[in-house]
Amino acid sequence: MAAASPSSLHVDIVSGFDPALVRVHGDLDIASAPSLRAALAPLLHRRVELDLTDVAFIDSSGINALTAHHRHCGLAGGRITVIESSRPVQRVLHITGVDAILTHPRDPEDPDRGRREDPPRTP
Repeated sequence: MAAASPSSLHVDIVSGFDPALVRVHGDLDIASAPSLRAALAPLLHRRVELDLTDVAFIDSSGINALTAHHRHCGLAGGRITVIESSRPVQRVLHITGVDAILTHPRDPEDPDRGRREDPPRTP
């Protein structure tokens, strides 16, 4: 299942796993945040791992989309966790404090703990 917006955002959802894997590609901004919200909406009740490695830019609209989904997940019994992100996104998540609610530090003694074998990336 995939969703795309008129902007440069593309969302790939691998829902056959638990947790579901969601890979986001492009810029997460005011033009594309509604597309991300729409793509994540059916997953509110699920555990979701979000891969933002291919997101080069995120603004307050993108942050708002992520935190709103986090809140709605909590009410619906789901959870969203950012498992990977690009350096620019990591920086914004850290500066805004959103990393404290959406990311979980890896155990340095077991960096793969809790990780499953992901399906291969598609170009």
